[in-house]
Amino acid sequence: MLTILLVTLATLGGVFAYLEYSVYHETPTDTQVLNADGAKTALVIYHPGLTDYARNVTYTYAEALAEAGWRVEVTTPSPQAPTDIAKYQLLVLGWAIYDFGPAPTITSQIQRIGDLNEVNTTIIIMGGGLDPFNVKDQMNRIVEDANGNVIQTITSFRSQRNFSLLQEEAAKLAP
Repeated sequence: MLTILLVTLATLGGVFAYLEYSVYHETPTDTQVLNADGAKTALVIYHPGLTDYARNVTYTYAEALAEAGWRVEVTTPSPQAPTDIAKYQLLVLGWAIYDFGPAPTITSQIQRIGDLNEVNTTIIIMGGGLDPFNVKDQMNRIVEDANGNVIQTITSFRSQRNFSLLQEEAAKLAP
């Protein structure tokens, strides 16, 4: 009986470790530019997550910004992502909630940037349908503590598929 318990615990521990790695490892990507001739520049950093939902949400918002006249640079958090944000008038941070808090990859990117220099910041939180520990407030504090200016916090739950809300919110930020 003890052997079965130990094997079960070891298996569950291995599965948990794999999921943690899969969810929160940094995935460097090249920076993609949308609307290269935009009037002002936005940097969009998102953690891709396990499915394409985070990418779809992020690009829905980024494309709406581009249509509103912004030059939009989209990337994922990593040491290769931009850390000098002096040329950006808007920072957008997005991730899917997995462990009831802000994604470590996003918070690590904020630490790499350091001082956000009061740049206007939009936070996009994606989840399956609930926010049990109010990640919104946690992330707002993290951005404000890094000297960022939170101007929008948008929650996009998979159950709602509210892509039109993302487009509406992005359209409000004319450059």
